[in-house]
This record gives sequence, structure tokens and C-alpha cells, in this order.
Amino acid sequence: MPTIGIPRAVTNSHRHADLHPRRDDVSHDDSPPASIKLRLTVAAKRDALTQALAEGADPSTSSERALRASQLTSDRRRRDMIKTWRRIIAESARPSPTRLLVSIVSRRAVHDAHEAIEAMLARLRSPEPVAVKGMAMLERIVTDGLTSPLYNWAEPGALRRLVLVATAELDAQPFELPTAA
Repeated sequence: MPTIGIPRAVTNSHRHADLHPRRDDVSHDDSPPASIKLRLTVAAKRDALTQALAEGADPSTSSERALRASQLTSDRRRRDMIKTWRRIIAESARPSPTRLLVSIVSRRAVHDAHEAIEAMLARLRSPEPVAVKGMAMLERIVTDGLTSPLYNWAEPGALRRLVLVATAELDAQPFELPTAA
């Protein structure tokens, strides 16, 4: 599960971040860092924001959506999503001994969707940017324990179709933070 990182400048009050920036304090996309208040608000509303973005909401209509969109489309989130799906595939193929009786993921759904999942992982590994709607859809698949066909009974092929749609949405117009004028 994603966590909120507090910049070292905030946690180390003895150091002036603007005089001695550390490598990890510097934004790599030339966008201003989000305020702590905004990041906390986004963390509290993460699921609702992700759902709205998965349904096609415009990220530029609010600073909360814009921050959540930038989180979802970040290289870090792409790497984390790949690791998550690799664990899901491994768990469905060889459940741990403590989960032999109760499987968290629907092993049959993962097996049926294996080719679609591999295509999605290849797309995530590509250097091309990803669109926020596709990433939000993938996020919902792995985090929505109530309705996702990854964890719940669904008609055969439901997970495969959902992964295919999300993968197609990765190629739509990628989200970019608006630049300051």
C-alpha cells in the first residue's frame, strides 16, 4: 500500500532544504512539490480519487485529482504495479502453505487472464508514458477487495476483460501536470 513520504526538509528542521537540497528532495519533473496538507488530503481520499480517475474524471479539474494522477502515473507506481502483479501470479500458481485452504486471489481468474496480464506487464515495462485512466483502473483491480474479479467470484473471463480494457486505456492520452505560466 502506498505511503506518504514527508520531505527531509520537514523532518530535519536543522537543515535548510533550499540551501542544501538532497538528491531525493529535488523534483525530477520541474513541478512544485505538493504541500503536506494536500498530500494528506489525497491520502485520505485516495480510493475515491482513484475511482473517479478510473471512470475518466479530468485530473486537471482539482489539485487533489492532479496529485493522485501524478502518483498513479509515476515510474515508481509502475514498478510497484509490476511487482504486485508478479506476486499475484506467483500466489495463484503456488499459494503459500498458510494459504492452501483459503486463497486471497481468485487463482482460476488469474490463470484465465494470464496472457492479458502478461501483455499489461509488458506495456508497463515499456518506456512509453501511461495514461492515468488505465493506471487508475489497474489500481482499482488490485485494491478493491469488494468488487474486483481478482478477489471475488465473477463470470468467467471478467478479470481478463478488465485487464485488457485497462491495458488499452494505458495508451490513451497520458496525464501531464499543467505548467505554471
